[in-house]
Amino acid sequence: MCGRYVFGAPEDISERFQLRQLNLHLPHTWNAAPTNHLPVIIENQEGEREAQLMQWGLIPRWAKPGDKRPMAPINARAETITEKPMFRNLIKRHRCLVPANGFYEWKNLGDRKQPYYVTVPDDPLFAFAGLYESFTNDDGEETNTYTIITTEPNELMSTIHTRMPVILHPQDEEEWLDPDVTDPLQVERLLVPYPAGEMEAYPVSRKVGNTRNNAPDLIEPIEE
Repeated sequence: MCGRYVFGAPEDISERFQLRQLNLHLPHTWNAAPTNHLPVIIENQEGEREAQLMQWGLIPRWAKPGDKRPMAPINARAETITEKPMFRNLIKRHRCLVPANGFYEWKNLGDRKQPYYVTVPDDPLFAFAGLYESFTNDDGEETNTYTIITTEPNELMSTIHTRMPVILHPQDEEEWLDPDVTDPLQVERLLVPYPAGEMEAYPVSRKVGNTRNNAPDLIEPIEE
């Protein structure tokens, strides 16, 4: 799964993702967590890439206001994405990029869980494959939320966890965002594990487990 990640270089987002303008204040975060409002990139009706702040944890269009336990999955499994009612329409038209510098995953050591920080050294600001939902309810309240797609782990990640987020190659990002691509089969082939040889993982402080901790030292390596 993917439950925490880092977006620590907002000043690089415009150039990296070819945004013509950026009208958002994007703070650094070294411990992005579910329910946070974080930047995602979509292609708007004018055919331009646009960054928007959305809440992490997808709220479906049919959710009722005031639900005590609203459905808000932070991840969507690539293997079943075309089967689940919550996701199968979004994969056709509501795909997004989720910018990140890296992510955290916890390795089960039996008596405790050790967090690892995972990066792509050759692509220090990359993109997860995401889906988003955007609607306005009968009371005029606007809802903008997203989820990150996960897949089976590669050789590196399988030593840490049973799932990993889908990281898109830069050359595939345009196709993923293209609103003219509405056949899920065309983009499903992109939802595969990123090559293990192009990733790096190392243990970090257990302080990352507390969402109140949000500082650059969270990604500093420690001895396991």
